[in-house]
Amino acid sequence: MSTDKDKINNIDNNMNYIGDGTNISNKQDIIDENLYINKDNIQNIEKIYTENNQEKTLEDIQKEEMKALIIKERFEKKEKNKQRRKKVTKVFLKSSAVASCFLFLGIGVGAGAIVSKNIISKQEQSNFKFQVPEITEASSKENIMLTSASASSIFKEVGDSVVNISTKVASGFFYSELQDLGSGSGIIYKVDGDKVYIITNNHVIEDAQYVTISVTGEEQVEANLVGTDPSSDLAVLSVSKQAMNKAGIENITVAEFADSDTVEVGDFVFPIGNALGRGKTMTQGMISAQNKQINIDGKNLTVIQTDAAINPGNSGGALMNTDGQVVGINTAKLSSSAIEGIGYAIPSNIAIDIVDQIINNGYVQRPYFGIMGKTITENVKYIYGLNTDGVIVVEVEQDSNAERAGLKAGDIITSFNGKAIKSVDDLSVAINNCKANDTVSFDIIRKGVEKMTLNVTLTPSNTSF
Repeated sequence: MSTDKDKINNIDNNMNYIGDGTNISNKQDIIDENLYINKDNIQNIEKIYTENNQEKTLEDIQKEEMKALIIKERFEKKEKNKQRRKKVTKVFLKSSAVASCFLFLGIGVGAGAIVSKNIISKQEQSNFKFQVPEITEASSKENIMLTSASASSIFKEVGDSVVNISTKVASGFFYSELQDLGSGSGIIYKVDGDKVYIITNNHVIEDAQYVTISVTGEEQVEANLVGTDPSSDLAVLSVSKQAMNKAGIENITVAEFADSDTVEVGDFVFPIGNALGRGKTMTQGMISAQNKQINIDGKNLTVIQTDAAINPGNSGGALMNTDGQVVGINTAKLSSSAIEGIGYAIPSNIAIDIVDQIINNGYVQRPYFGIMGKTITENVKYIYGLNTDGVIVVEVEQDSNAERAGLKAGDIITSFNGKAIKSVDDLSVAINNCKANDTVSFDIIRKGVEKMTLNVTLTPSNTSF
């Protein structure tokens, strides 16, 4: 018959540190390897397991182990302070913190240790205080709730607001056959009457002749193209609500969109999408950068950067925050053997403005300047004898507002609407930050010496599908 102590030893033998995965063979090893402690303290620790000779639950044992670890760490700190030499200018300090992290059948118990080594100066050491937060049942439950809510519950609650998209093209004799073109993801944006509007990337449905969507992966519902905006890589589809109900989707989950301007570097995010065309998956990461400027296939995009995995098929899917709200539209990733964890998403605020224009007008109205330009590189400076940064005007479109404003070929644009311009990309971003019919000012240098400021009204340039 096994004793209580045998049961405890079995439990100890199966435990791992969360921090480094080191296996704990038994209690005595912990004492021998990590700290010096007298015989009385060892006996006190043993009494934790056998007090009153009563059987204890796994939860009780783990809580008492956490308290015992705290006692040992405090003793270790005290002993090391006594032995530390006064003339040593740098010391290694070992610290450990205990936190609850496992959830077993609804009961959260566990022990973790994170060991860190920090080199600190003697002056810093005098201000350093070793503090162990009080471990209470309330704080333990709170940590467990945050861990579980941050992942599985998000997918359960909002996963159906993301759809799988399949595209096909006509092929064969008289184009009588449909051939698979590709797959991607989409987000249910809103329901208006019988129409269910879905956001996706333009590159997901580009060149497709037949598009279907699926919520569960079992059904396929035909979708219609509402409109696209290749410049922002966004597109909108519509699906009949009645057709979705007929396919078995009775409850349609509409995504909730967050203010993407409020996201911060370090915020946790969860990309959801049709990874590799094999059904919906969710990964986890964090915001790596905001308002990142990238160029994809000649398109200048303002994006959110994340280290979460965004794989082929995720394009058009949702980048969710911890509240299950969409903060971005998954769009692209950098792929290289030397690169890890760089994915991009179109911020929700940018996407919503463009999507609403597509739904309401069928196209996106963009500001148009009416010139062709070239970035002044070091080589251009050398060839033309220039000593300034900016964009040199190569051609001004005839009858454009830029021509009416007095802009000429050879002029150098150095600022636009109050922002310094050093490249064509800078100028493109500055123009796209404006709206059609906005009147803006820009500074130029003419013939290398003459400086002047011109005003121009940006004309609308419609982009439709």
